[in-house]
Amino acid sequence: MILVLNLKMNFTKETILKYEKCIHDKDVIVMPQYPYLLLFRKGVYSLGSQDVSKFAKGSYTGEVCAKGLKGLGVKYCLVGHSERKEYFNETVNDSRLKIQNLNDVGIVPIYCVTQNFEEYKNDLDLKSIEMQLEGIPDYTRYIIIAFEPTWLIGQNSKIDYKHVEKVLIRIKDYLIEKNINHSIIYGGGINSENIEDLKKIQCNDGFILSSSAIDLSEFVKIYDHVNKQRCL
Repeated sequence: MILVLNLKMNFTKETILKYEKCIHDKDVIVMPQYPYLLLFRKGVYSLGSQDVSKFAKGSYTGEVCAKGLKGLGVKYCLVGHSERKEYFNETVNDSRLKIQNLNDVGIVPIYCVTQNFEEYKNDLDLKSIEMQLEGIPDYTRYIIIAFEPTWLIGQNSKIDYKHVEKVLIRIKDYLIEKNINHSIIYGGGINSENIEDLKKIQCNDGFILSSSAIDLSEFVKIYDHVNKQRCL
């Protein structure tokens, strides 16, 4: 199963080096801050970026383009994370431009499809999910979709497993109809106690972790659960 570690804006240089040693032999996708990308080069893990510019090149001070990430060995990149939408007002069109740029250089997009509590309660037809999926360019060869119910991120709320499964099935049906090769992963409220139940959800190919990725003891427990089937 795919396991993505979104480290967000955490760790110093000293602590990130210790973190790298701990995951050195782990088959994961690790996403540190931009300044630490070059510190993750020699492990079993794959390197990912937390974001990319919607501009391919040009005079955009502070932005990082897809080609620049490719040159650092980045193989995967988050697009449309809930925090980018909430704090930076990113739109579906912004996500489309970013996915296009990643496609052009051969970096796999990990496109975050989000759902807030109001949508969970009232959008029974999952229109908001389909609207976000429309941000995927038709020529996309392969994409990873990360479903993020935002009310569960960093919370202790009870996961509605049937609802998560319903969403993942809808996402898969959409991508099959568009003939887009894909994987689908889940993120939100994941811990070592519920990971076995989450593994049973249909159409689930893995997980994206943040709080549980930063806590190394919790991460190792989750990693062992996720990889248990490989040893059978």
